[in-house]
Amino acid sequence: MGTWKLVDTPRDCTPLPGVWSYRVKRDRDGNISKYKARWCSSGDMQMPWEYNNTYSPTSRFAAVQTIIATAAQEGMELHHWDIQGAFCTSDVDTEIYMRQPTGYALPE
Repeated sequence: MGTWKLVDTPRDCTPLPGVWSYRVKRDRDGNISKYKARWCSSGDMQMPWEYNNTYSPTSRFAAVQTIIATAAQEGMELHHWDIQGAFCTSDVDTEIYMRQPTGYALPE
């Protein structure tokens, strides 16, 4: 996939710790079809100067009110949906260093 590579951490960098996320996938009949595991960064370990950064898109209440009012005035229907994977697949414009999982070793 090419999403990561094992490198030495730069001197001025503190790698983020990670946590395993496990999931059991089931088929239509409820039988286990596969096990999935993902190594995720601990997002709560931001540096103090990054606390005011927002990493997910949000909207102001006034903008939502305007959209609802316009839709009501024009007789339009509003639909809402969540995209759970949007943050997971977004582009990152900075390098992120993480600690490798305990027990991970490069194959010889």
